Amino acid sequence: MGMDAVTQSDFNSEESSGSDALSSQSISIPATETDRFGFLLGTGSTVGEGPPPEVVRQRETKWLNIMSQWDRFLTKKTNKKLDKAPALQSWVDVIERDIDRQFPFHEMFLSKDGHGQRGLFRVLKAYTQFRPDEGYCQAQGPVAAVLLMIMPAEEAFWCLVQISEQYLPGYYSPLLEGVLFDAGILNRVLRKACPPASKHLKKHGVEPLMFATDWLMCLYTRHLPFNTLLRVWDLFFCYGVRVLFQVAVVLVRRSLGRQEQRDECEGQMETLERLRSIKDWISQEDDAFIEEVCSVSLSDKDLERETEKEMEKWKKERPSSTFNPWGRCHGYRAAWIKGKERDEELQRKEREKGNLTVPLNRSPSSLSPSFLRKLRRSSRAEMTEKEGNDWREEDRENKVLAEEPEVVHPVKTPNHTAVLQTLLTLYQVTVQ
Repeated sequence: MGMDAVTQSDFNSEESSGSDALSSQSISIPATETDRFGFLLGTGSTVGEGPPPEVVRQRETKWLNIMSQWDRFLTKKTNKKLDKAPALQSWVDVIERDIDRQFPFHEMFLSKDGHGQRGLFRVLKAYTQFRPDEGYCQAQGPVAAVLLMIMPAEEAFWCLVQISEQYLPGYYSPLLEGVLFDAGILNRVLRKACPPASKHLKKHGVEPLMFATDWLMCLYTRHLPFNTLLRVWDLFFCYGVRVLFQVAVVLVRRSLGRQEQRDECEGQMETLERLRSIKDWISQEDDAFIEEVCSVSLSDKDLERETEKEMEKWKKERPSSTFNPWGRCHGYRAAWIKGKERDEELQRKEREKGNLTVPLNRSPSSLSPSFLRKLRRSSRAEMTEKEGNDWREEDRENKVLAEEPEVVHPVKTPNHTAVLQTLLTLYQVTVQ
C-alpha cells in the first residue's frame, strides 16, 4: 500500500478538511435515557440486562488484538496526514449528506457538532484519500459507525481498511464485484441449506442479489438487534466471510422456513418485502440466534468448493474481470498466516539480492500459539536435562573431592547461563 497512514494525533485533531460544514449547525438534543449501548430508549433500543461491562470491554480488547495481527502485513507510514489533507470535494459532499443517516438514535450521532458525526466524517473522508480508486461507498457508513462505537477513530479507520481490503475485497469497489460474486455463492448455499425456501425464491424470480446485497455490504448493521450484531461480528472477525453466509441462511429460514410463511408471500413483491423487513422477525434472544448461526453446516472446505464452482461461472460470464476471491482473509488466524508468508517472501527477496545478513526482526506475538507451546516445552525439557547433567557431573566431582578433605572447594551451581544461551540460540533459529 503506497498511501500514507493517519496518526493518532491526526484523528484526535478537531480540524479537518470539510468538517466545518458538519459543525456549522448545532442541534439541541434534550437529555434522555439510553440503553446500555447508547441507543435512545423507545427507538428500537436493546432491552434486557445484556452482558456486564467487563464483557463489553473484553470485546473491544479482542477486536484490537485481532487487528494487531493485521499490522504484520499492513504498511503504515506517517509522512503525510490523510486526516488533514484536502479530499475530493465530490466525495466530501456525499459523505456529509450521509453522516446523519447513520444510527440517528444513538447518543454518539445525535448532533452534527457531536464527536460521533465528526469522527465518522474523518474516517470516511480518510478512506477516500487512502483508496482514491474506490472512493466512498454508502454501505461503509454504518460499518464505520459501529466501529466508532467500539474503538477510537484511528483504530476504526484501519479496521475499516482491513474489512474492505482483506476480509471483503471488491465489496466497496465501483463495480461491486465482491458482493456480486458472493451473491452467487449465497444462492448455492441456500439451495443446500434450506431447499424449500430456495425453491420459493426461484419460483418467484427472487435472486439473493435483490435482498442480500444490503445484508452483506452493511455487515447486517441495519438488520439485527445490536447485541446480536456484535456477536455476529465476533464470529466474522474470527472466521471471515463464511459467517455472513451462515447468518443469511438463518435469516432466510426465519422468514421463509415454514410453509405458512411461504404461503403468505404470493409473489415477488411480497417475498422481497418480508426479506427486507427481516429485523421485525428477529427477537432479542441473541444466544438462540448465535447457536442457530453456528449450526449452519458450512465449513471452510465447503466454502472453498462453492467458490471454485462460482469462479468457473464468473470467468465465463466476465472473462475480462480481474476479481480474485482467493486472496481474501478468512479470520484472524488467516491474517497471521498471510503475515508469515509475507515475511518469508521479503526474506527470500533479500537473500536473492544478497542483502540478508541478519534475520528479520519478529516480535514474540507473531509466533503461532502452537509454536510457542512447543518452544516452552522444549525449553523446560532442555533446562531440566542440562541441570541434571550438571548435577551428575557435580556428584562425580564430589566423590573425588571427598578423598581430599584438606582442600576446601566452593559449592558448584548449575550452569544457568549456558542454558539461557542455548534457549536464546533456539529462539533465533526458529524465528528466522
